[in-house]
This record gives sequence, C-alpha cells and structure tokens, in this order.
Amino acid sequence: MSQSPQSPQQPEPSEPPRSWLPIAIAGGIALLVIVIAFVSAASRSGMSAAHQSAITVCEDAYAATGADTGQQPRIEAGDVYSASDWRDLRDLVEQQGLIDGATSKVPADTADALDAAAASLTKGGTDHVTVVWWLESEKHLVCTVDVNGDVADASTVRLGPLTADTWKGADQG
Repeated sequence: MSQSPQSPQQPEPSEPPRSWLPIAIAGGIALLVIVIAFVSAASRSGMSAAHQSAITVCEDAYAATGADTGQQPRIEAGDVYSASDWRDLRDLVEQQGLIDGATSKVPADTADALDAAAASLTKGGTDHVTVVWWLESEKHLVCTVDVNGDVADASTVRLGPLTADTWKGADQG
C-alpha cells in the first residue's frame, strides 16, 4: 500500500490588518458637516435686536387685526429689510411681478436719495424697517415700523399689501 504524498500544510492566509483610516476619514467628514450646519444656522438666526423688536411689534399689530374674528391667515414665512436694504426689497417687488425691472430702472438721483436717507437714519440711531410676510392665503402682507435704537415704535406701524411702491421707503410706501 502506498501512501499518497501529503502536501505540506499551507498556512491559511492571514487577514490584512484592519485600518482605522476609513473610519477616521468618515468621522471627520461627518463632524465637518455638523459644524458647517451649526455655523450656517447660527449665522442665519443672528437677527439684530432692532429687527426682532420690529417683528414683534408687527406681529402684535397683525394679531390685533383679527382680534374680533380670529380668522386672519397664518404667517408662513417672512423677510426683514432695513431702509438700507431698499435694493433687495425692490428686487422682491420685481420678482413678484409688481414692477418690470427692464423698463423701470431706478434713476441715479432716486438711488442716491434713498441711500442718503438710509445713512441719515443709521447715523441718528434709527431705522425704517419693512417686514414682508407670505401668508397661508398665498398673499404678501407688508408691515413698516420706525425703530429707535433697538426699540420699534408701535405707533408708527403700518400694515398693507405688497405694492409696486413698497420698496421706496417711509415717505413713499
């Protein structure tokens, strides 16, 4: 009887050592995403005390308009504009189709006057704030209010629809 030649036992290949590098990279990316999210949220929520006061006064005025019925449309979203933000407010009015930007350019003297008025307000520690809300009724509502320092003056609140002249400020609105 012959014995079959036995092949020498081959050692099983050992598993390569596991590396923590992929896990460390994934963890670093996740941490970076979280940090960016927090920084982004914090920078967007950094509203000035003057703007916050204007919003509160405007919300109170809006709530009072429905005090007898309690049926005013809910505020879905909104933006706040200082007097110096008139260009951004005008862009919104244009986006809503209330003015045609191609045919109604702002004359340089009007732009200069609005910039000068905004600078004068700022220098005096005041502002004319415009709050534009999008309501659940799918309409815009505008609230304007004068702010002195960080306090909105409730006696200056004006509520109304978004119009072609909303962007022109306190004297035109």
